[in-house]
Amino acid sequence: MEDLRDASATPVTGTEATTEPLEELSDPLDLPEVDAKPLPNGSMLAPEDEEPFTVIRLLKDGFPLRLYEARQDDDEETLWLWERTGESASLLTNEGNLLQEVRCPMFPRVQAKFTLDERSYLATESCPGETLAEQLCAGKLEPHRAVSILSQVAFALTKLHDAGFVHLGLRPGVIVPGRPTKILDYSDVTQAGVTPARKFYHAGYSAPELLREEPADVRSDIYSVGALLFHAADGKPIAESGVELMAWEPEAPVAGVPQILSRCLGDKDTRYSSAAELHRDLVRLMKRLTPPARYALGAATSIGLEPSRTTNQDAFTYCTGTLACEEETENWLMACVADGMGGMEAGDAASGAVIRSFAAKAQAGFSARLLHSPESQVSEVKKWVHEANDRVLASLEKRRAKGGSTVVCACLVGNRLAISHVGDCRLYLIRAGEPRLLTRDHSLAMALAMQGEIQLGDVRKHPERSRVTRSLGEKRPMPDYLVDTLEQVTGKPTMELETGDTLLLCSDGVWEPLSDEELVSYVASYKSDLNAAAEAIVKTTLARGGGDNATAVLVRLI
Repeated sequence: MEDLRDASATPVTGTEATTEPLEELSDPLDLPEVDAKPLPNGSMLAPEDEEPFTVIRLLKDGFPLRLYEARQDDDEETLWLWERTGESASLLTNEGNLLQEVRCPMFPRVQAKFTLDERSYLATESCPGETLAEQLCAGKLEPHRAVSILSQVAFALTKLHDAGFVHLGLRPGVIVPGRPTKILDYSDVTQAGVTPARKFYHAGYSAPELLREEPADVRSDIYSVGALLFHAADGKPIAESGVELMAWEPEAPVAGVPQILSRCLGDKDTRYSSAAELHRDLVRLMKRLTPPARYALGAATSIGLEPSRTTNQDAFTYCTGTLACEEETENWLMACVADGMGGMEAGDAASGAVIRSFAAKAQAGFSARLLHSPESQVSEVKKWVHEANDRVLASLEKRRAKGGSTVVCACLVGNRLAISHVGDCRLYLIRAGEPRLLTRDHSLAMALAMQGEIQLGDVRKHPERSRVTRSLGEKRPMPDYLVDTLEQVTGKPTMELETGDTLLLCSDGVWEPLSDEELVSYVASYKSDLNAAAEAIVKTTLARGGGDNATAVLVRLI
């Protein structure tokens, strides 16, 4: 279906649809006039073997192709209902068959296809948002964003080409950037090696061979992706006279773009031989152009007010680094808080062994690219706990002492977070002023809360809150099931952070006297100075009479 929206179109209500013409084709379909008015709001369509559809409103009238917003049965989620009338009705049926045969996240998901009263209908997921044409017209696209969109388009083309088809109709108006990007129009998809059924040409985006009515070739789609990249880089489409890349002088040159364009926009024999090759190079360029994640840090710790305490058994560390090479440029960060147990000599020795071990392993792990993929990142961060456990046991044996340590670690690779956790130190995510606890205390009090015997909010004051059920320094080797990741709370091993997100790692000396809301308020009050925020948090624990060691580490994605 062709995209019925253009830069000037706006959604309508009732039966008053916008009447701007569809995107012009050089050789439009010659169809007889058919008297078919749009469906009024509230119309019910009841195809065989399908739940009925209710038309909510007409989004666009480009007769003989129309687009409605609709709902199926009592489903709250709306969908798009495409309608073709007359001799072009079979085109919509063909598109539906293609989308059901070739599955790809960048293709609209088909809900149903049916024919009623000589009208053909195709129900798909709705794909709202600005089209690539609108974004290019508004000048909104940063280079890395444009390349990201086109890398998704290239990936979608690999799926189509692998199934033996060529798209032939790529242009900005039929692409909706998003997560994922969607391609809307499949009206001229043709089997590779077969001459298209009609002559057409999208000026500025179609390969020159379309005018020569040659058999469909995947390299025509590669030309179109190159033309889209040229438009994004130059600010305007390729002129009818073509482009001479050797003399091309864009206003804001982007390294890497000319190299890809040279393999897209030339004669067919000089173009990429497959969309997979083009996708590979676009992904590499996207990684080069994407600004690496940046972090802000702050931390504070206190021995507490208990007169008998002569050492701080809390310990923390954080370290950051950068890895830059041809394949990637990535920043990373590791932050860790440990709370020692077992008396003065044993507690501080145990927590110190933990943070020294984590710091050393993080530096070595990232340098060796052990954190490269989400799977390896999670696996490596868990291994750090086992390594630290061995270090704690060795340290305690050297002192002939008994003790241990709890630990919480956050590891960011770019904006991808993985964690490891044992004990009752906590990790919070603060997003848009709302706290989310990403760890589950390994304590008797939390066990009672999980069993429903006490409320979660009562854990802070429960007499068994300090009795931990897991710690480092107990067993060698440490059973893997004792180490929590994000999986236990979020159901997923990693999560993507957003700009502005703040992580708070803290010992029980912080979260016991302060509520979640109070922790958030200090982060908000000192949002430009995380050191000041951490200091304020720790000082407040002292003002509340906090006798325990108290440590807060703050990390923000900026």
